[in-house]
Amino acid sequence: MRQFRKALLLLAALCTASALPAAKNQPTAKNQLAEGRVVLRRLNRTEYENTVRDLFAINVAVKEMLPEDALSHGFDNVGAALNISPALIERYLEAADAVLDAAVAPVHKLESKTKRFDLYDSLPDWFLPGVWKRDDGVILFRNSGDSATDLRKFQAPAPGRYRFRICASAHNSETPLPMAVLLGNFVVSGNPTRHLGYFDAPPGQPAVIAFEERLLARNDTLKITPVALPFVYLKQETVADYPGPGLKIHWVEVEGPLPESWPTESYRRVFGDVDPKVGTLADAEKLLRQLLPKAFRRPVAEGEEKPFVAIVAAALQSGQSFEMALRAGIKGVLLSSKFLYFREPMGLLDDTALASRLAYFLWSTMPDETLFSLARSGELHKPSVLRAQVERMLQHPKARAFTENFTGQWLSLRNINATTPDKTLYPEFEEQLQWSSVRETQLFFDTLLKENLSVRNIVDSDFAILNGRLAKHYGIPGVHGVEFRKVALKPEYHRGGVLTQASVLKATANGTATSPVLRGVWVLDRILGSPAAPPPANVPAIEPDIRGAQTIREQLAKHRLTPSCASCHVHIDPPGFALENYDAIGGWRERYRVIAERKDWVNNRVGPLAKYLAAWQYGEGRAVDAGDTLPDGRKFTDITGFKKLLLAHPEQLARCVTEKLVTYATGEPVSSRDSQAVNQILTQAKGSDYGLRSLVHAIVASELFRRK
Repeated sequence: MRQFRKALLLLAALCTASALPAAKNQPTAKNQLAEGRVVLRRLNRTEYENTVRDLFAINVAVKEMLPEDALSHGFDNVGAALNISPALIERYLEAADAVLDAAVAPVHKLESKTKRFDLYDSLPDWFLPGVWKRDDGVILFRNSGDSATDLRKFQAPAPGRYRFRICASAHNSETPLPMAVLLGNFVVSGNPTRHLGYFDAPPGQPAVIAFEERLLARNDTLKITPVALPFVYLKQETVADYPGPGLKIHWVEVEGPLPESWPTESYRRVFGDVDPKVGTLADAEKLLRQLLPKAFRRPVAEGEEKPFVAIVAAALQSGQSFEMALRAGIKGVLLSSKFLYFREPMGLLDDTALASRLAYFLWSTMPDETLFSLARSGELHKPSVLRAQVERMLQHPKARAFTENFTGQWLSLRNINATTPDKTLYPEFEEQLQWSSVRETQLFFDTLLKENLSVRNIVDSDFAILNGRLAKHYGIPGVHGVEFRKVALKPEYHRGGVLTQASVLKATANGTATSPVLRGVWVLDRILGSPAAPPPANVPAIEPDIRGAQTIREQLAKHRLTPSCASCHVHIDPPGFALENYDAIGGWRERYRVIAERKDWVNNRVGPLAKYLAAWQYGEGRAVDAGDTLPDGRKFTDITGFKKLLLAHPEQLARCVTEKLVTYATGEPVSSRDSQAVNQILTQAKGSDYGLRSLVHAIVASELFRRK
């Protein structure tokens, strides 16, 4: 087997090397003008995972098997940064093995069974203090043992689809209480788990929450965790007296594994109607010729299958089974540059290349049969057809990839886990708040896209997309539950637009304090399209004083005394100071939080919850000053005034959003040579007041999108 592994690596290396332009995929400006605006680029790891998923109709996670892609201009699909190496080829080979293992995996032959469980019976002995067993279920509170709330009495007898039903209610609460549901193996350390989402447990009559999901491995199970509750440490003798809220799980029911037909669709995509026990080289050649057009995302020429058929032939001659030989040939396909790279002709893209560019822009995956068919017929490039396809694709569930991948990079949402807020300063922070904040931004972008709302809303809007946890964080009354909804905003809420959303505010803070410099640099780059110059190498970074002895404004005033720093900070600091009323987790503040004297847990304070809860360990520092002066002399005193100044010139915002979208859509940053084409896009979208959907249509119809 080792010789075939080496042969595959050699084939991939030769194909890849022949595909790359000179100078390690970094063309000179002169060469790039001759070769086209967009340089040759490969699939990034997200696109790779989505592509093999659709190519073989499988559900397998291979993205984490591949190294993170390099970023350029804030995006991980820019061709010049997507280099390749022998180590990456090795990872691709491992990923291809995982893909084929999933595609040909046999289905279970077990009888489906339904069983109801009492979650209390699954809890380990050490966890039982702190939960309250009742005749009609068990009440969970939030404590250090949250990790033990998996249904250990059930373990999947085989991988497959299962149907779950959870009967739950809110205890001692007038509003719904959220719970997190996860899937995986929670006993064996290090096993991957999936966060399924959040569900509401209603007050009063219990509700049954039902869903169907695939368990990926034998012994997988489900886990239910209370969230957004205060942390409490309860003893068995006091748990019944605790007056606070709790999550009541009445019962859990599991049905499965559900019947699955054989052969599966993924199996047929590998073997077709060929019996792998008696397959021949001719069968392998036929199967590879069927695979190549979709794998390469274009029609294939006569003979293109020969290198991969040769791999199969060599494997068969060495005594390998037909199945293993065919797998070797398919792995050669998946390691080929013709699969890993986008092949785009000079000048206007032909319909085949246009289908791929459109699919990876809006879906982050290969074209579907509709796009392939329109490309084969030569109809796709027609303006009316292209527009209709954009509409169809934006309405498809796969368009969620556009929202998540574009906002994740443009707005830095992928950095949301980079910092962990200090529990001393931000004890209210927990995982549901973070999840809700990211989802708010994604749904907000979705709303702009679906309703074709102006990009002005990115700076300021009269609505937000909120659930109960986020509304509580923002101090907005009347919103309960985990479901998101459109909420009208009032001035006293201090919200509206992306700038004041908790996801962005946390992603641009360090977990302990905020920095006007970091946030100012972010606003200049992501909202105004005017990136700040990098700081001089010999200038130290400013560290915020979290004890409040010196404000960040005082520190920056000293910093600005250095002439080389002042020229940049006159642009950076004002947008950063405009956001100073928002703390490191996106909460509104009039004063900075500072670390106060540590207080011990107490048992005799006044109030019904006092003997269970700890005193917060932070205090209030100096008042926040969120005013400043823009480089052109215009002044503002707070975020409201700053937003008005930004919206006085919406063209700059619209241009920035357009350039970010073009970069993401084509894999090539916008340069000064593209300014005329960008102007044409903006002119076309101006009639809708730069509606986001109009911008997407204008970009797809533009020369920038339709040319290499």
